Amino acid sequence: MRRWALISLLILGVLAAGIFWSMSKPAPVFIENYQEPVYEEAVNGNVNVEKPVAPVVDKEEVTVIETIPKEPTELVEHSIKILPVPFTVQAPYANWDLPYQEACEEASIIMLVDFVLGRDDLRLTPEEADERILELVQWETDNGYTIDITAQEVTQVLNERFGVRAEVVSYSVDAIKQQINLGKPVILPAAGRLLGNPYFRTPGPLYHMLVVKGYEGDEFITNDPGTRRGENFRYHYSAFDRAVHDWNGGEVESGEQVMIVLK
Repeated sequence: MRRWALISLLILGVLAAGIFWSMSKPAPVFIENYQEPVYEEAVNGNVNVEKPVAPVVDKEEVTVIETIPKEPTELVEHSIKILPVPFTVQAPYANWDLPYQEACEEASIIMLVDFVLGRDDLRLTPEEADERILELVQWETDNGYTIDITAQEVTQVLNERFGVRAEVVSYSVDAIKQQINLGKPVILPAAGRLLGNPYFRTPGPLYHMLVVKGYEGDEFITNDPGTRRGENFRYHYSAFDRAVHDWNGGEVESGEQVMIVLK
């Protein structure tokens, strides 16, 4: 009887100890929103790590400009022709009093004559130029020419004084170029104030003459005796189109458009 009582007490003690132990253990903590970790997956011995996928970003639209080759541009013929015409200014010592201020015709005649005679030295010395200009002015005076002479009178002086044959023809750009291509310089009469030469003293000469000896592109190359910078001075074709006029007694801008060419 006592033995069964002892066994019962032992069983009750074990049960009581178990209940006490279970009640003293802390309760488990549960985490909300739990996410499974990313794992490495071994496939055929290769380890692949799953990586987060980058968001797709819309690319800015790119405008592609297609370069279309241009058709070849037609080349404008560019040619140059210059004749070896000697140069002198009409006032060799920079004295622009009479007769030098009106000596453009005489200086132009002398330059043309020297070209015809084949002068090698292309620059007259002041001494030579001054002497020859004064001599020609005196010859013209002695032979009845006035201080301003027309294109036709220039041809007469060339023939009578120097034996050089020349004639007056209608002016045009093409006609000048044709003469240059033939190896012949041209003398142009002009309304000097329409030439637009920046080296002329304002307002410029009422009547003027110069020698055209070449061309390049859209410009004529001249020996202009009206300025010491006149050797190889260039005029645009349009300058001659408006300025070329023969002496007519005073209203030069309405004078005939002519030029003096060698025969």
